[in-house]
This record gives sequence, C-alpha cells and structure tokens, in this order.
Amino acid sequence: MIRILWSVLLCVAAVWFPLAVARVFLDTPIEREMGTVQKIFYFHVPMAWCMMLAAIVSGVAAAVQLLRNSRRAEALSLAAGEVVLVTGLCVLLTGPIWGHATWGTPWTWDARQVSTALLFLVFCAFVLLRTQGAAGTERLAAGLAAFGALDVPVIYYAVKVWKTTHPTTDVVGTLPPSMWRTLFFALAPIAACVAGLVAVRYHVERAEQQLDDLFLARSDPASS
Repeated sequence: MIRILWSVLLCVAAVWFPLAVARVFLDTPIEREMGTVQKIFYFHVPMAWCMMLAAIVSGVAAAVQLLRNSRRAEALSLAAGEVVLVTGLCVLLTGPIWGHATWGTPWTWDARQVSTALLFLVFCAFVLLRTQGAAGTERLAAGLAAFGALDVPVIYYAVKVWKTTHPTTDVVGTLPPSMWRTLFFALAPIAACVAGLVAVRYHVERAEQQLDDLFLARSDPASS
C-alpha cells in the first residue's frame, strides 16, 4: 500500500511541477517592487512550509518513540528528519538568493534566518547520530528530533516577536488573487514530492528494521 502511495505522489509531482513552473513564469504577473526575482517566492515559501511540517512530524514521531518504544514511530521520525534536510537546504539556498536581490545582502542574521539555520543543523545532528551513531544512541537522537520540532514555532513567530527583514506571516493574505493561487498551485507538487519521499524512506527503514530482526533471530542460538 505504501509503495502505491509513494508511486502516485511522486508521479503527480513529476507531472505537476513543470506546469507549476510554467504558471509561475508565464502566467503570473511580475511583482512591481521586486521584479522577476520575486518569483522565487513561489518555491521558497512552499519549501519552508514543507520543511516545518516534516520537522513537526519527525519530532512528534520521536516523542512517540521515546514514550512507547515504537519501531514504526522511529522509522517515521528518521524518514521525515531526512526530508527536513532536503527541504531545509532548498530553503537556505533560495532564501539568500531572494534576500540578495531584495535587501542587497544574502544574509542579515535576523531571527527567522538564524532559527531556520538552527533547525537545519539540529536535524543534521539527528540524522548523523541516528544513522552513524553507536548502538544505544537512538533515544538521544529522538530527543534531538523532538527539540528540533520545538524550533518550528520559533521560526513561524520570529517575524512577530522580533524585528526582522522577512515579510510577516500574513503576507500571503495580502497577495492579489492571481499570485496566491499560483503559490498554492506550486505548493501542490512540492508537497506531493515531500510526502512521497517520506513514504519511500519510511518503507526502506521499516524493511531494514525487519531485516535486522531476522538477522538477530537467526543468530540467536536459543532460536535454533
């Protein structure tokens, strides 16, 4: 069932994404103040939303793993955490490009930029510890993922609590209808791709867990 799910999601993303790119560059008006560079907004913002959602999924799954010692939750936490790295890298690359054209500098050290970079680094540590750490570090890694999820509200409210160069969180509501419709049109294939990648990694991680269990069972003399 999961294999069918990710196949459908990734196929939808592959077909829809070129249509979204065409709509962004050919059918959506150019913003008056920022010009053509503003069009990176239609990819930067959906990536940021997906990054934060994946971080929450990973953190909640890690908390379930800690409370219930759930192998399924452990697999989901790792799968979503790896996707945080992919989407976070995209956010940290597209943001400075947009910032350089808009503010004259790619990095201003404002609260949203710093908290986003912190989220990325926390999940880098989580994935490295979870995949390369010694036996028994699973709970420490889960704690890192849970901590990373707590950074998501900081990222979201940073523009409200602190003075930042970033647009406020209600900027989407102020867009002309043609622009916000394009934003959500571009969000759809990106979200489908992210969900598909999480499903793929979850399936692979569960298969690895089952293979490990079988290996341990065959290696145990008591099972002979």
